[in-house]
Amino acid sequence: MRRCTARRGFTLIELLVVIAIIAILAAILFPVFAQAKQAAKRTGTLSNLKQNVLGVIMYANDNDDGVIPTWQDGAWVYGDGIHGAYAIQKLYPYTKSIDLAWDMSEPIPNFVGGRPMPGDRYWGDWTAAGTLGWSNGGMMYCAVWPRPPRVISAQEYVSELMMLASAKGPDPMGMPFFTETQPSCYQKSGGRWDDPQAPGKAAFEWHNGGLPSGYMDGHAGIAKGMIYVAPNNDCDAQTYQWWAEKSSRGDYTPNNPWSEHYLTPRVLHYWGTWWSATE
Repeated sequence: MRRCTARRGFTLIELLVVIAIIAILAAILFPVFAQAKQAAKRTGTLSNLKQNVLGVIMYANDNDDGVIPTWQDGAWVYGDGIHGAYAIQKLYPYTKSIDLAWDMSEPIPNFVGGRPMPGDRYWGDWTAAGTLGWSNGGMMYCAVWPRPPRVISAQEYVSELMMLASAKGPDPMGMPFFTETQPSCYQKSGGRWDDPQAPGKAAFEWHNGGLPSGYMDGHAGIAKGMIYVAPNNDCDAQTYQWWAEKSSRGDYTPNNPWSEHYLTPRVLHYWGTWWSATE
């Protein structure tokens, strides 16, 4: 005679305990997954940076050791009318990609009408777009106007001189270049214009204070400690004071907390000096 045995199911308490355990495990693992995802994006960003600086080195090999200017040959008019944001097009024969000018932390935006590449002529203002910005200090210097490009073989600190870095502006099309001294001072709030804020925003909003950077010797890495955070949100006042009272007279000694930070050798060699063709 077969004996029927009743099957015992989960009680409500047991089911709730299992759900609670799964929820706890998920709460533990999700931040780990997010960190792993961000680390993968950062690795992709460093790869893009490296491809760009290697492209610049190859470009320089074909152009008497001179790197590309941040402004050159484009339809954008500035000053004497011969400058335009054009680096993506100039480097295309070496990088073979128009998507390398982007930090992987945010997706590449859609471009109206696509991104045509009509031969060697001007491709359109979209060629200025990118969230890996070219540094004027690392690419050009201000001794004469128009600003001449740096010559790689003339540089004293090629492994320290940053040529491009992550840059986040308010426009989803990015911030493709920035000035030299000002970006080393960052204020978290209040009226700075977009250009000097861009590297600081990228560093503190995407990369935990580090700044993904490509260097003149061809390597890429995360730069730490290169940005002074102004506690009083007075970057413009400090940079103007240093310019008006010191640097415009050829005196490059500190006179406020920001310039004391900027003029330390490691930071100075990273951002590049506008007054020297070799630093």
